[in-house]
Amino acid sequence: MVELVLSVVAVAVMAGLFVLGRRAKDRSHSGSRTVSLTFDPDRVTRLLADGREESVAWSDLTWVEVVCTRVRTADGASGFVLLGASEDEGCLVPLGVGHDTVLLGNLARLESFDLRTFVAARDQRPPARRVVWSREPVPGTCS
Repeated sequence: MVELVLSVVAVAVMAGLFVLGRRAKDRSHSGSRTVSLTFDPDRVTRLLADGREESVAWSDLTWVEVVCTRVRTADGASGFVLLGASEDEGCLVPLGVGHDTVLLGNLARLESFDLRTFVAARDQRPPARRVVWSREPVPGTCS
């Protein structure tokens, strides 16, 4: 009888830890959700639910990378575009959640940006990453 009680208590503790872990993961995941995403002639800025801000000036942009994910992002996106100015500066733009047309309009202004390369990268089977544009040619890419 004591063994049964101990087994039930152990299962209850493990279930409780699982639920607590899941809630913590959900809270941290929701902090990555995009609250606002603005495109203007000078820059793109993304405000996250936890108060962080990502931003990059179009003139500072050095690469554009498409990332396709197996799981949905916090925004419900199937992937995202990384707009990078440096290893420490850039902005993530979720794909497939309503920003694609505005994003493409801005990317089309980049010298040598190729829409076909972007679409091919966006349509890759996940997981996949591909640099689709850079100021300096990247080996193995079409930019």
